[in-house]
Amino acid sequence: MFLSSIQYTHTRNLYLTLMSIVYTFALASLYWQQPGLYSDNGILPLRLQVRQHEKTNLFIVKLARLFNWTPYRIMECILLISILLSSLMIIFKCLRTSLTFSILWLSYYSCFQVAGQFLYFQWDTLLLETGFLTIFVAPMRILYIKQKENKDYLYQDRITLWLIRWLAFRLLFASGIVKLTGGDETWWALTATTYHYQSQCLPTPLAYYAHHTPIWLHKLSTALVYMLMSGTGILFFSPFRIHRLIAFNLQIFLQILIALTGNYNFFNLLTIIVCIGLIDDQFLGYSQWKIINNEQKSKKPFSWLFTLFRRLIHLILLITYIYLTIRWFDIHWNNKQQIISTKITFTHAQLDLFLRRFLPVCLFIAWCSLIFTIGRSVFIAICCPKKIYGKIFHPLVTMAYGILAMSLFFVSMVPFTVIERKTGNALPHELQLWYNKFQDYHIFNAYGLFRSMTGINGRPELIIEGAMNTKNPKWKEYEFFYKPGSLSAAPPFVAPHQPRLDWQMWFAALSHYQHEPWLAFFLYRLLTNQPEVLRLIQTNPFPTTPPKQIRVLLYHYNFTTPPSKDYWKRELINNEWFPIISLESQWFMSYIEQQNMLQITKPLPTSILLDIIRSISNFMNGTMFTWFPVIIALVLVILRKILCTKPHIPIFIKKDNEGYQPVPLKDKNN
Repeated sequence: MFLSSIQYTHTRNLYLTLMSIVYTFALASLYWQQPGLYSDNGILPLRLQVRQHEKTNLFIVKLARLFNWTPYRIMECILLISILLSSLMIIFKCLRTSLTFSILWLSYYSCFQVAGQFLYFQWDTLLLETGFLTIFVAPMRILYIKQKENKDYLYQDRITLWLIRWLAFRLLFASGIVKLTGGDETWWALTATTYHYQSQCLPTPLAYYAHHTPIWLHKLSTALVYMLMSGTGILFFSPFRIHRLIAFNLQIFLQILIALTGNYNFFNLLTIIVCIGLIDDQFLGYSQWKIINNEQKSKKPFSWLFTLFRRLIHLILLITYIYLTIRWFDIHWNNKQQIISTKITFTHAQLDLFLRRFLPVCLFIAWCSLIFTIGRSVFIAICCPKKIYGKIFHPLVTMAYGILAMSLFFVSMVPFTVIERKTGNALPHELQLWYNKFQDYHIFNAYGLFRSMTGINGRPELIIEGAMNTKNPKWKEYEFFYKPGSLSAAPPFVAPHQPRLDWQMWFAALSHYQHEPWLAFFLYRLLTNQPEVLRLIQTNPFPTTPPKQIRVLLYHYNFTTPPSKDYWKRELINNEWFPIISLESQWFMSYIEQQNMLQITKPLPTSILLDIIRSISNFMNGTMFTWFPVIIALVLVILRKILCTKPHIPIFIKKDNEGYQPVPLKDKNN
């Protein structure tokens, strides 16, 4: 019997388990915030969001008509059912099938359709694209039950995991390149991280200390980020396994550093998950098949020559990588200042020329890698099965996956090549037409984080204050859970929860209030002390009676210099960033009325079960509730392992008259 020495069964299972965890994080975080964001008296009521799409066939709208419920209740049910399903998928391997991942993708996409700008982030679209590919990575069955030895093996694993690898390449390569193609001076001067740690949306406590590292270390780390993100991308398609494993470890190291210094919800974990396409079962410590035949153990002739050839290639690649890193970023020891000096040695024009030549090469290498992967998978599918039925069925299924992979690869080149327009314009026009057909589903996306650096002159931060007296106001400040406000409050660890209101406050500070209509709705809810919205903030200085008026101030925040009792210092930039408003402000109330945002006193249709679950979630903050279903599921997994573990019998391969056959260890001498 022929089996490839490298398998992907456990790699696929690990990938599916982690995807179940990510879905649980994302859905639980959104569920906790749903009343404040989307209830009838929320910031962006779902009834108004749905009204904008009345003529479209939204899934939530169809269900609302079918069950005669409000869209808000339908969204709540979708989130709860999806959280329960994804949690069960963490526990039970048999539930991790294409059907269940299709349900999770449809659930998240349905919420994405109606959720407005609170879900318009790159990690939301990344989850949609990754979730769509996961449908094909998972077994195409209703329940995935292992009946016999080696039934866990799927011949298309190489192909589907290659698609995940291709997504990882597009995400990381583009995220590194856009920092330079965006033309931001700080990224070109390698000084972006001297502002990044304090100007990012939600810094962590470690960001405070990372901000105060020497500037030469900031420059060196920025140069290394370019080389780690984009420079190692080509290794994703190397025919040598060691190259892919090195790229995987480097990317994991980078994502852990990012997660320690910034709260990016489930994004870092999701990035690590898509990098799983680079590894295999052997890397995870699994070796299902062992050859005990002496003929197999004997060395092949000239094996030393192949070993020497491989090691020579590894050495050349390592020297080339180090040489290009030093040359492109002029990394050298400065004897005068006793530091490591770093600067970019290429120009904008040289970068454009490099991308124009290198991007087609990347696409060609990726295409060759895909063709090789498909060919190898089909060959294994032909050779492995013993029965005639298997020799026909498995190759046909594998070839079908190969055709699907080639189709997805070609269409995904359209959003990927936006980083270099001439390469994108050279693509066939039909690919653009196919991309346009599926663009609304976000299964093909363009990526590129932090194209330009914000907060160079200080971190813009909006502070909301209210007062009870309109003549001699004594302003009191609203405190948020996570975004900077109090000068002495340490930046918290928030991930994997994403406080979407805090994130939008950060974006609003970078814009103008006229471009952020949701902010007016939020301020109106504060003027009416709406409990669903007040639940999204930490401190309400007017718990009994709503304030008479509200104002929004713009500050510039900066980290203090340690040692200091405060983490932040701030400078007032604009004390009327948003005009002072009250319920008597005619222009403001007229706008609120035009947008149908006036307070609704009619309660939602009651549902005892939904209300009980909602009341339970109210006892936790957003971060706790996001972790709650995952922790419960992981505890049950551990208990199940302890109580149900059976002794493991290794499988060996024995040679007989019919060829190589798997036999248990206890029978290997028979």
